[in-house]
Amino acid sequence: MKKQVKNGVIKVLILVLILAGAYGLWCHFLTDNVIWKKLKINGIAIQGMTKEEAIDAISKDFQEKYENTQMTITLNGKNFKVSIYPVLGLDVKSIVESAYALGHGAWFTHGTDRIELMNSKTKEEVTLMPEARNKDELDKLLEDAGISKGSTTIQTSCELTDTELVITKGKTGIGPDMDALKEAILKAISIEDYEAVIECPTMKTPPEELDLEAYYEKVHTDATDASLGENNEIIPAVTGISFDVKSAAKKLEKAKEGAKITIPLEITLPEVSTEEIEALPYLNLLGTYTTYGGGTENRVANLKLAVEACDGVELQPGQIFSYNDTLGPRTEERGYREATVIVGGEHAQDIGGGICQISTTLFMACLQSDLTIVERHNHAARIDYVEDGLDAAVVWGGQDFRFQNNTAYPIKIEASYDEKEEAVTVSIYGTKTDNNTVEITTEHSDPNTCKTYRSVYDENGTLLRTDEVGYSKYKQ
Repeated sequence: MKKQVKNGVIKVLILVLILAGAYGLWCHFLTDNVIWKKLKINGIAIQGMTKEEAIDAISKDFQEKYENTQMTITLNGKNFKVSIYPVLGLDVKSIVESAYALGHGAWFTHGTDRIELMNSKTKEEVTLMPEARNKDELDKLLEDAGISKGSTTIQTSCELTDTELVITKGKTGIGPDMDALKEAILKAISIEDYEAVIECPTMKTPPEELDLEAYYEKVHTDATDASLGENNEIIPAVTGISFDVKSAAKKLEKAKEGAKITIPLEITLPEVSTEEIEALPYLNLLGTYTTYGGGTENRVANLKLAVEACDGVELQPGQIFSYNDTLGPRTEERGYREATVIVGGEHAQDIGGGICQISTTLFMACLQSDLTIVERHNHAARIDYVEDGLDAAVVWGGQDFRFQNNTAYPIKIEASYDEKEEAVTVSIYGTKTDNNTVEITTEHSDPNTCKTYRSVYDENGTLLRTDEVGYSKYKQ
């Protein structure tokens, strides 16, 4: 008998172990990340969804239903529409978390939760109503709706004439009481009255105090001369404008609402007007030089032709000037005459004699203007209108004098010949961007050989650089 009881107990234990093992295995296979509960939130069945899917589905439904929700606000006979959706929100997460709890506790409870769910015939439904969860959004929404524009308050205004600042002092009016209005909107939301027409609470609203210091900073300008920009565009002149802020503040304080007060403007005209720049783009003399020497009638005729060819030539930034290209062939057909030239260190007669005086004068003007010398040659023999190292010899089809406009602005050559003084003058005009000065010096290594240097100094006399700009060797 005892043996039978013992065997029965063993069998029961084995059965319990089998059932427990089966239950544990079942619980293990019931592990997942979806909602088990038979629940609808705002009509959306969330059973079988993940938490994220459920929250997303409910949030999208909420957005579709409420994103165009507007309340009407009336103020001083005007209607304003205020979007409410940004203020609203749903407590979706907590209810989804609560629904998810069934079947997702300790692993050994999964089976009992599933049995409970299978035996339950109840399908729960929950309706979540929007709440004012984002109250801080109301200020911006009311501003976007333009509620403040419904105020009858007239703000202080300013107007500038050519000679005066005219200030019209504002007037107190009836404006919105924003704090009370926000309370009214939140109350309507709490009772789900989204179609409410809310009469805006009002209060006397004085005009905002005019910040004259800020207005002064806005309109005050210093006089600025017209100039040329980096791409040679004209930068217009600016007329200086100022006024006495303290005087204006005293007048405004004493004035009655709606009164006009006038403040005289202090006008400062620029030294260089826009019209001057437009009419004369070559504002500054960059450099000039004069040589003396006329000679025979033929030589003077050649000088005049060369001067005429160079006078008025304009160069854009980076452009290179060629003396030979500018004058062209020196032929009788073009008006050039026979005069003294230097050939191989000896004087001779040839067509175009004398024109090297113009190229020499131009060379010196270029040095004074701090322009880049591209090509320059000395005469084989000394000449009498400049010192050694300062001449520039040219030969058609051979030696040339060339320089480059290395400034950021256009330049123009002006050349003339004064018969009475027998003087050739070449000047170069452009836009000066500094107050530098130039000094030209020569240094002889022997009586017939020298180097020419250009030294550039700033306005304080500090040496900026020294460049070698010519090497000359003359026959004895």
